[in-house]
Amino acid sequence: MATHDKTGAGGTTGHPSNGRTPYLVENTIDFTPFDPAANDLVQAIDVPAESIVMNAGLEVLTASSSGVTLDMGDGDTADIYVDGLDSTSAGYSAVHQDVLSTGKIYASADTLDIKVIGAQDTAGKVRAWAVICDISGVSETDTN
Repeated sequence: MATHDKTGAGGTTGHPSNGRTPYLVENTIDFTPFDPAANDLVQAIDVPAESIVMNAGLEVLTASSSGVTLDMGDGDTADIYVDGLDSTSAGYSAVHQDVLSTGKIYASADTLDIKVIGAQDTAGKVRAWAVICDISGVSETDTN
């Protein structure tokens, strides 16, 4: 049995200069100018094609109206990142451990959305955040 090394130049010490770096995207959304109703979706963060969202969440900056909870997800799963956050008091949402450990790959562009649940939100303000990394090929054309 033979072993064929096709890993390229550089070895296992350090990281290459063309390595990708995860980055934080955030968006502060004040619900008071448009008062989203229960079951409304608010598109919060753009996710480029060929990306992995390593994690995402919400921080309540200003408490929402009574009875409001929030989910955060995408076009496939409305609550993949945040599920049933009581937004009537300030603070961070808990994150889903399954997403935390694996992330989610987006082959095509999408948005991370906030779903308002329970009641209309006439008072809330949140900060949506996501840690994203570009996973498109660095040298796809050269090596193919």
